[in-house]
Amino acid sequence: MCLLCFRDVSKHSDILKSKNEEHGTYLSEIQTIGSAYEDIVPQNQQLLLQVTERDDYNIKLFLEGITSRQMQDALLIDKYIMDKDIQQASASASFLSKRSSRIEDQLRLCTDQYQRLAEDKYQKSNTLENLQKKRADVGNGLEQARSKLEESHSKVEKSRVDYGALELELETERFSRRRIEEEMETAKKKVSRLRSVMEGSSATQKLRQELNEFKEILKCKACNDRPKEVVITKCCHLFCNPCVQKITGTRQRKCPTCSASFGPNDIKPIYI
Repeated sequence: MCLLCFRDVSKHSDILKSKNEEHGTYLSEIQTIGSAYEDIVPQNQQLLLQVTERDDYNIKLFLEGITSRQMQDALLIDKYIMDKDIQQASASASFLSKRSSRIEDQLRLCTDQYQRLAEDKYQKSNTLENLQKKRADVGNGLEQARSKLEESHSKVEKSRVDYGALELELETERFSRRRIEEEMETAKKKVSRLRSVMEGSSATQKLRQELNEFKEILKCKACNDRPKEVVITKCCHLFCNPCVQKITGTRQRKCPTCSASFGPNDIKPIYI
């Protein structure tokens, strides 16, 4: 038992020694670590200061970047506004240049018109002088013409009186001539009837006479040559187409028998 206890004590003493040695090594390591930590602390403080300074510098750079971006945006807006102003100014300048060119053209036209008016005025003044001279000459000639006109008026009055008398004589001659022509027509008809009676009173002669009378009835009263072809609906008188067309071609469209006025629509064809 004593041997066993001795052995345990020796073992424990050995273990204790080893532990003490380990404890010594740990203490030496802790001391070295503490000295190293004390050396590292100021370095870490310097590094922290550098990091804070760098962070401050970065923040400053970031803020400066934001301000520069804001300034850039403001400059872009100003540039856009200036571009708009430049475009408006260029548009107004082009408009003003066009307007000035129009005004120059109008000024040229006005100067040309002024020159023309001046030339016309000079020409009209010359023509006015010539007209005044001609007026004086015409006034003298007018006085002479008035005297001649009075003489011609007296002659015209005399000729009118003579012309009226001649017209009356002509109308009386025409009326008497018509009466004589009508009497001659009736006399011719009587002579023809007497001849037919003298030649014989047979039925054939009477028929021939009636046939001739019907032929005379069917002849146009205006020309006594062509047969009746059209009727004037206003007065119902019959005539040949050439005579009626000749009358419609004149201004006085009157029936040769009754003197009734008619128009082209009043002419209708007939078939006998």
